[in-house]
Amino acid sequence: MLHIDRPVQESAREVFQLCTSTKVGKLQEEILSGYEESIVKASATFDAACTASALHSLDRREFGPNPPDRNHTKALERLYDRRLRDKEYPGRPLYDRIRNAPGKCPLCGIGRIKQVDHHLPKAHYPFLAVAPDNLIPVCADCNTVKLDRFPATGGEQSLHPYYDDIEDQLWLRAELLVQPVPGPLDWRVRYFVAPHPAWGEDLADRVRFHFDAFELDTLFAKQCADELVTVGAALEAVFLAGGAGDVRAELASLMRFRSKPRQNNWMAALYRALADSPWYCEGGFRDIAAG
Repeated sequence: MLHIDRPVQESAREVFQLCTSTKVGKLQEEILSGYEESIVKASATFDAACTASALHSLDRREFGPNPPDRNHTKALERLYDRRLRDKEYPGRPLYDRIRNAPGKCPLCGIGRIKQVDHHLPKAHYPFLAVAPDNLIPVCADCNTVKLDRFPATGGEQSLHPYYDDIEDQLWLRAELLVQPVPGPLDWRVRYFVAPHPAWGEDLADRVRFHFDAFELDTLFAKQCADELVTVGAALEAVFLAGGAGDVRAELASLMRFRSKPRQNNWMAALYRALADSPWYCEGGFRDIAAG
């Protein structure tokens, strides 16, 4: 859930013209030549809807051949599959610029970027198949989870990394859940969205939807095991020197350190949750570190 700059600066028209700049079959050429203006218009409409957080209001009939034509739709989809992604065609350098964007996957903040995804699926919005605003760098896991989902309501809009920036407000929280004794120790870290007070209901719904759609609670929780073993061993000396108060202060210090440069990351949320847990600070760190 990271905000990033668009890796390519070319316009929708420039990308379309590049993808069709080499010879295509006669039928393909006849089909595609009639859609350039429709693609440019659709890209502008998409940009405006992203800016207004209104993708759910788009009429899909305006983003593909009307009346529907299967051959035309396939030709438009192949602009991406064969003319942008295929290594033999001039659009490939643009594809590589998106796929090689620096940093982590903007949809989850953890995965390594390996693929390019359509924010709105080309199967349902073929005029956006090579629209640069619709092409985002992602990790393989997020691309698999997302599939061909598109929003039916305002609250079903996942965050768009080129348009949505929520890093200035703290919203990612975690809590340490421990099964009460007696019985074997059972614990887990639960991540959740705590909407910032400045958010409206629509934004809160969108962030929750994105968080759930990409299964970020499960993803973030899986990162915790090794970190808890490492920090648990380090906290032993802190506890012996100053008790639970010093442990809490150390965890708060680690939380502040891990909040840079992004405060909404799984590690900062973890340390905030640990500092807020009396059980953990009073010695529970030993039990978790011991497995």
